[in-house]
Amino acid sequence: MKLAIVGAGKMGGAVLAGAVRAGVLTADQVGVYHPDEDRRAALAARFGVAPLDDDGVHRAERVLIAVKPQSFESVAPLIAQRGGSYVSLMAGVTTGTLAKRLGSRTVVRAMPNLGAAVGASATALAWHPEAAVADREFARRLFLAIGTVHEVAESLFDAYTGLAGSGPAFAAVVAEAMADGGVRVGLSRQVARDLARQVLLATGMLLETKGPAELKDEVASPGGTAIAGVRALERHRVRFAVMDAIEDATERARLLARDGEER
Repeated sequence: MKLAIVGAGKMGGAVLAGAVRAGVLTADQVGVYHPDEDRRAALAARFGVAPLDDDGVHRAERVLIAVKPQSFESVAPLIAQRGGSYVSLMAGVTTGTLAKRLGSRTVVRAMPNLGAAVGASATALAWHPEAAVADREFARRLFLAIGTVHEVAESLFDAYTGLAGSGPAFAAVVAEAMADGGVRVGLSRQVARDLARQVLLATGMLLETKGPAELKDEVASPGGTAIAGVRALERHRVRFAVMDAIEDATERARLLARDGEER
């Protein structure tokens, strides 16, 4: 067994599906583990992989931990194996804590975001200094299967959470506001939603080749409609609000991480 997944929820399931789709792993190389036998069987059937008991987890080459951080304390003794290789998706649980609780320094910490569900995640990666090169490379390949990978210092994981982890919520608020604006000026709700979605989708694609300021300037022609709207955004301090949202989300991530360390 190449990979045992502990906790095959939305994120764990997205990583599994992406890895199999990209050919990083085949379904028969992956198993799922849950302490409850019935839940384990249900998860295995759902994803078309093998159910693993305690012994099966310990025999796997690597273990992907995708449980909620508050569940880690109870799960850790069941999956710990000295010298084992682990990849964690848990927010707020540092590589130092992982190494201590699992009895292994071969640990990689990953933070995908909601884009993983559509193969467009922006994943942050960090690892314990003693993690093997092969395990670092495996993590890169695993998460490249669901989007892009950014190797960052672990001290920046909270900042990553503030921007990339929380960002889909901020973008969704903007999309909702744009749709509401369309309704206010006479569009039907359905048309307004479709337009807001398509505008954000196309803008994201255009940003692959253009900087944000360049793209804005390209749309905002002299004396035109877009620059009038940009002026309204500036009047309401939208830039400041977005920057403040990321700062507040980052600080909240720091507090949650501190609470996790204290546990």
